[in-house]
Parts: sequence; C-alpha cells; structure tokens
Amino acid sequence: MGFSTPSPCLCFVESPKYSFHPQGSMFRPARMKKIKLLLPIEQEDRFLREIGRLGILQLKTVEKRSQEFNPDANISVEKSNLLNLVKRCDTILSRLPKEGIIVQLIGKSDRIKLPEEEEDEIYNNARKILDDAEDKLNKWEKLKALKLSSRKQLSLRISSLLKENLLVLRSIRRTDYLVILEGWVKTGNADKLIETIPEPVKSECLISLEESRISEREFLKIRLATLGQNYPILEEALSKHGVASFLGGEGESLKTEEIEDIDINLVRRQATLLKKVLLKRLEVLKAKEDIVRTGSSAYLEGWVKEKDLEKLVSTLKKNFTYELSVEEPEEREEPPVALENPPIIRSFETITLMFGTPGYRQIDPTPFLSLTYAIFFGLMFADVFDGILLLAFSILLYRGLGSRSLEGKRLSEILITISVSSIIFGFLTGEFMGDAVKIPVLWFNGFEDPMYFLQIAILLGVIQLTAGLAIGFVNELLLKKFRNAFGEKLAWLMLLHGSIIILLYYSYFLNGDFYLYFGSAIAVSGLILLTIVNPRNLMEVTRLVSNVVSYARIVAINISHAGISRAFALLASPLIYCGNPIAGLLAGGTILLVTHFFIVFIESFIAFAHSLRLHFVEFFSKFFEPTGNVFKPLSLAW
Repeated sequence: MGFSTPSPCLCFVESPKYSFHPQGSMFRPARMKKIKLLLPIEQEDRFLREIGRLGILQLKTVEKRSQEFNPDANISVEKSNLLNLVKRCDTILSRLPKEGIIVQLIGKSDRIKLPEEEEDEIYNNARKILDDAEDKLNKWEKLKALKLSSRKQLSLRISSLLKENLLVLRSIRRTDYLVILEGWVKTGNADKLIETIPEPVKSECLISLEESRISEREFLKIRLATLGQNYPILEEALSKHGVASFLGGEGESLKTEEIEDIDINLVRRQATLLKKVLLKRLEVLKAKEDIVRTGSSAYLEGWVKEKDLEKLVSTLKKNFTYELSVEEPEEREEPPVALENPPIIRSFETITLMFGTPGYRQIDPTPFLSLTYAIFFGLMFADVFDGILLLAFSILLYRGLGSRSLEGKRLSEILITISVSSIIFGFLTGEFMGDAVKIPVLWFNGFEDPMYFLQIAILLGVIQLTAGLAIGFVNELLLKKFRNAFGEKLAWLMLLHGSIIILLYYSYFLNGDFYLYFGSAIAVSGLILLTIVNPRNLMEVTRLVSNVVSYARIVAINISHAGISRAFALLASPLIYCGNPIAGLLAGGTILLVTHFFIVFIESFIAFAHSLRLHFVEFFSKFFEPTGNVFKPLSLAW
C-alpha cells in the first residue's frame, strides 16, 4: 500500500478471502477484518466523526510505521486539558446532593440527543458552563449552611417572620440621595403597608409590588425607594407595625434571589451533559493517538466487523478521497471480539464478560449460558408470587436504571428473564406464596419430593458438564491443539460418562453385564488418555466428582426458599382464618406481603449468586479461556 497522496475512491483488497458476507454465527464471535486507510489530513476529523456516529471501527496502533509518518504531538496536550475539564465535572457532581437509591434504581432518566451544532456549542463554552455551575454550587452550599438552600425552607422562614411583622426586609441599599428597601409583605397586607407610610413621605416614594417566586400566593416581593432625608420618618412609621430583618451572617444582605435562581437539578443536568460531550471528544482524541500523519496525509489501521465493511466503504465513497486495504487477520493475530447473539439472549453477554472475553477463535458460551442460567435460577427460586414480585421490580429497574446505562438495561433484562423462569417453575412445582395459595403441581414439588428433585439436579449438572467439555473439545480443535482436545477434553468426557454408566448399572437402572463392561472400558480409556497427556490429571478426578455433586445446591436452595415461605405462611394462617374475615385477610395478607418482599430480596440474591457459581466454577472451567479483548469501536452516538 503506497503512502503517496491518496487517489479518489481507490480501494485495495489484499486478501483473497475477503467477502462482504458475514460468516459468523450465534455461537462464534463476529468475523473481523483488518483495514488500512490513507486519506488527506484535512478529512481526518470529519472521517472520525462520521465513523463514530456509525460505531463500526476500532482503531489500532500502527505497528509498522513508515519513517515519514509521525503522531501528532499536540494531541496529548489537548487530551490533558480535556481530562482536567472532566475532573471539574466530576468534582461538581460529587458536591451535589446524592440521589436516593430508589431514584437511582427506578427513576427514569431523560435521554438527550444533541445535534452536532449544539454539541459543538457546549464544548466551546465548557469552561464558562463549569465556572457558572461552580459559582451556583458555592452559593447553594453557603445557603445550605444557613438552612436556606431550598425555596421551601426560605418560604417557611419568611412566613414565620410575617406572622408578627408587617414587613420583612431582605436588604437596605443606600446611595448619596436615595435609600432602597427590598423585602416581602403578606399578600393581604400590601394595602396596609402603603397606608402606613406618612403622606409627606408617600409622595416622594416609588413602590413596586410583584409576585415572589418563593411563594406566589402567600406574600409579595416589595421594592421601596425614597429620599435619604425621608428614611428616618419612614423607618419610625413602619417599626410601629413590625419590621423584621432578613440578613445573612455578619450583617450582610442575604441574596435570596440566589435561592430563587439556583436550580440544583439543572446544575446536575448541565454538568452531566457537559461530561458526556467531553468524554465523546476524549474518545476522538484517543482515536487520533492511533493515527500517524505526514504533512498532507493521515494513515490509520483498525478492525471492523465483516458485516459492517460495506457501511465503511459506502461512507468513504460518498464523502472522502482515500486508499483502503482490507485484510484477513493473520493466524497468530488476536482480533478484538464482538459477541453477536439474538436480542432475546444478548443481555446474558454481560454474565459471560464478567468472567472474561472468549478468544476470537473460540466458541461463545452465551447461548448455552442464557438457557441454563434461567433454568437453574427458576428451579432455585420457584414460586409464582415471588416471581411476580421480582418481575415487577425488574420492569421498574428496566424503566429506571435501564434508561441510564447499557449495563443497567442488560441487568434488568436478565432479571426479567429469570423472573419469568421463576413463575414458570412455580407453576410446574405448585408453589405460590409457600403453599399459602393452593395450586396444582404440574410436574413435581421439590419440597415434598427432594430425592426426585436431586436426580433432576444431578442430571442437569451432567448435561451442563458434558456441554462444557464438548465446547472445550471443539475449541481445542479450532485452535489446532489436538493433544489437548483428545488427551484432556475427550478423555474427561469418556471418564464422566463411563462412570455414569457404571453407576446406573449398580443402581439397577441398567440391566445386563454389557453396560458394566462398556462403561468400564470407556472410563478406563479416559483415565489412560489423561495419564498419558499429564499424570497429574489423576489428581483432578475427585474434582470432577465434586463438580457433579455441586449441582445439589439447586435442591438445597429451593427447599430453603420453600421452607421459609411455608414458615411465614403458617405464621399468617391463624390471622387469615380468624373469626373476622376482613380483618384477618388484611392482617394476614400484610404479613405475607411484607415477608415475601424480604424473601424476594434475600433469596433472589442467593439464587442469582449460586447460579453464577455453577457457571463460573463448574461450567466455564471446562473450556473457557478468557484470552480475548472486547471490540470497542469509536462510538459517538448518544
């Protein structure tokens, strides 16, 4: 690829494997293409903006750099200035009163999408916005120290003073010839105040009455100006009816209009919005650090999903002069990983990424996890009523926290999914408020038939462990590590299922010596393979047993949940079935409702945590090697 001045719309495709058609799937990360782009330096900023709005390109550091190309030294200075502005935003937000936990969880956030012109205006006025916000915050903190930081507090203070006084003075200003009084008077006492002023003085007074933003109905704001020589007469006349001074510390006039003008929530919104604008600009600067330049050209390298390559080329053809090279990743190269799953299970990528990012050439476990996680949680937390309560909370969380961040949205979507699973398994097992409400058992009841439940749990465990080892086997084949594929993953599968066949034979589930010999042959073959590859694998045999037994926790947590629910149901029963049906239902129903709120809070957290453990420790340990890096394209979308 040449480094001369780029020709219009010239596209090079160096890899014969190049295709516009995505070949990834739900079980594999999206296929990535490496691009190399040369364009005029004056088009660099516009390119980053347009590609940032699309959110399809992740820039990478140029490794093999031509001597004529150099990074821009001014970027680090601009980046440092931006970071300082972001710190000022953080400082302002940290000084503001914290939102309550309920508001943070379920309070809906306003989503703002700014046009590019308004975003530029905010950015250009960043220092002025911060200075104004800091000034208002300083005034608010001083007023807060006087317990006058809200209109309500100020209104109560003025009202209390006006009960015994005709006038409350806020300030007295003097000039060479005039005295100007400002304050408040009760709405019904305005005429009385005017009548109180002596006639000689009244003719030389200017009086202004207007509605107060502090309390429009209760009192009025008054401004009264008179000649300095008349002030002693006016002061004496007013004092007979009561005049209270509303002054700040050390006799200074209290600027109560500041309370009227300061909207602390507006300060919060402005600081938050400015921070978002600054962070977007910071992302652009970080991207520019990966671009190298000559006097007339800018050169960059990056990663784009194969399915988004057409969008990139289309954008370049419409608006830019460029040279483009598209390549397949090299065999030893590790491209960034973009998990691609259907919307119904996409939220479970959060749980996958909590453990780590799968390698680019590995299988994505999210589709398997989304199914088994919902099943395990549903079995542990099987109760129709508790599931409905959790679902209601999850929907509120989706409306509140989900509107504030992508992570909050995905967490609430996971909670909605597992809440529905709890309701389904509640119907299947006949659980409703700990048997307080009788519903038919459609499958089995774990509290009444724990041994059958244990068999189901162990079976689910074996299925998940088999899936984990099978995925590990395929991953090793994809990475061309055949020794690990056959000598470990396949060997553990043989040992696991051979042992299960032997166990079923001795438990009289399988009849005939064939099963004993067949199971023994498979198990022994697996042990031999494990020993050949690594003799220390024999020490891990007991771990495989503990992995299987670990799934018994599904039964234990379900029985614990059902037992606690039944205990509270027994506590409420005497009240529900007392002589007075209305009072009994109210008292017993209140107890059940309050206790089940407690149960949902505690037991759902326990079920969630143990579902995580079964996947992280038992399932992922069989195949998951978090060697990948998350695909983080430049994104300037709101």
